[in-house]
Amino acid sequence: VEIVKGIVQETKPDFIVAIDALAARNSKRLNRTIQIADTGIHPGSGVGNQRNAINRETVGVPVIAIGVPTVVDAATIVNDAMENLLAALESSEMLKGVGVVMQGYSAAEKYELVKELIAPHLNGMFVTPKDIDDTVKRISYTISEALNLLFSNQV
Repeated sequence: VEIVKGIVQETKPDFIVAIDALAARNSKRLNRTIQIADTGIHPGSGVGNQRNAINRETVGVPVIAIGVPTVVDAATIVNDAMENLLAALESSEMLKGVGVVMQGYSAAEKYELVKELIAPHLNGMFVTPKDIDDTVKRISYTISEALNLLFSNQV
């Protein structure tokens, strides 16, 4: 934040475009979505490593945040697997009753239950796909081309 503040003071930009990696809350969103917001970024917040925010309040100019989910925590992976298991159980006539208990839980309650169950072993573990370097290169190219088109008035 201090470096960005210094750059803002020297260059006096109209706004900042900040690009950040995000922690996905669903495995299906991993490396597949691009989130854009005008609220700035909070580095490390998705992985429990809070740092100072980069937003209008901290740097003095509007901050457009572009984020891509590139990591997922172990609890999310287990929760997604459990959801798939429950869906499979519901479609099976023989095992239909097994998943009934979990149907009463909200998505947030299921996630918290999974976090508690894996806490002694996997809590705090984050995973990224093995091809992350190529993926980041491809996504960063996509974002850079979009920004180049936007700011070159060729849209």
